[in-house]
Amino acid sequence: MKCIAIGDLEYDPQHQCLLHDGLLANLTLCESKIVAYLFSNDRRNVSAHELLSFALGCKPQQKTTAAERHICTVRKKIAAIGATTTIRTIRYQGYFIG
Repeated sequence: MKCIAIGDLEYDPQHQCLLHDGLLANLTLCESKIVAYLFSNDRRNVSAHELLSFALGCKPQQKTTAAERHICTVRKKIAAIGATTTIRTIRYQGYFIG
């Protein structure tokens, strides 16, 4: 599998990591699935329920903060490697990479 790039950030699905300027951020399996889904839906808003459905393989039955917690962790990892491309939040709509 090839790396996928958006802006100055690359996602390596084979090694489940993010890359920027030679720096690497390893992802957990769930984080990797979320990032993969966001990268495959480039610049489209993806709802938290849609992300969790894809990452966990089931529909959440109630309001949950799981997506927000995973997104927060991934954002910290992106910031740690110095990329300016990050996960953006569109209030009441969802998330996108940009």
